Amino acid sequence: MKKIRALFVNTSSSGVSFWRMFNFWPAAVRTGVMDIAMPFWQKDCSESHPWQTDMRNVELKHAYLGKLGACLREADVCVFQMAHFRDALNVFLSMRDAYEEVRVPMVAECDDNYRNTPAYNPASVSYSPGTEHRDVATKQFKLADAMVVSTPGLKDIYSDYNEHIYVVPNSIDFAVWGTAKSRKKRKPGILIGWAGGANHDHDLRVMEPVVKRILAKYRDVRFVFVHGVPNYLKGIPGVEVVQKFVPINHYPSFLASQDFNIGIAPLEDNAFNACKSNLRWLEYSSLGIPTVASRVGHFAQTINHGVDGFLVDTSSKPK
Repeated sequence: MKKIRALFVNTSSSGVSFWRMFNFWPAAVRTGVMDIAMPFWQKDCSESHPWQTDMRNVELKHAYLGKLGACLREADVCVFQMAHFRDALNVFLSMRDAYEEVRVPMVAECDDNYRNTPAYNPASVSYSPGTEHRDVATKQFKLADAMVVSTPGLKDIYSDYNEHIYVVPNSIDFAVWGTAKSRKKRKPGILIGWAGGANHDHDLRVMEPVVKRILAKYRDVRFVFVHGVPNYLKGIPGVEVVQKFVPINHYPSFLASQDFNIGIAPLEDNAFNACKSNLRWLEYSSLGIPTVASRVGHFAQTINHGVDGFLVDTSSKPK
């Protein structure tokens, strides 16, 4: 099998660690399918200053495009993360149009359904119809030679933007996750846990009556919520809130150290969540933690109920 040399352009501030942890490219490299010509992210810039904004400076623009041009000459394909700002779109268009002699395929990568962001998510303001973010992403997807998305739902959502959309599911790097071990002794009782970012208030709302009911019935059960914990779950006896943050490359060991016996993945049943990937299930499972997930979207499509996880029905509207 011929190896493919890929240039990966990361437009996020999480840079190297995110690319190493969650993208499928490292897996492709390990299996020998693909080489990486040059992962390109925030080179020569600080964490708080996105590199693409420097394109406004003529000298820096030539410097960056020169580096990208050199990489393109070594690559078979360029995968460009979803662009959020017009500066990033300009970089994408420059790479697409300015290097006619190399003309490698430009592939746009997306892991979210920005066309149906719910009102409770702060991103709904940025990606509502008529906004710059939405306009930039739409143009990028339509002008890309192809798209890579993480779920079948996303392929359906963007099918009218691009004829060449490929589903590449999120994967776990077992070189990292497979060696993550709990640094604590087994906590007493049964720990039911959730870990995630902010803006999950509506997804976790379904757990409020469940938590209270289970804690009242089973004295040996405790709940642990890590990171983005809504106020309505705080202060409940038997609920532990962990809001410590660690670098993403330490996250597998950090999650393992929480010592969950059961991991939960509640989701409100809506169009946005129907396109979300099953990454939380993959993370729990890689640590040997059984998962109870909402019967929504990619979770419902990939979890074999009663075999490698458990699916439950949740109301589309919180009570």
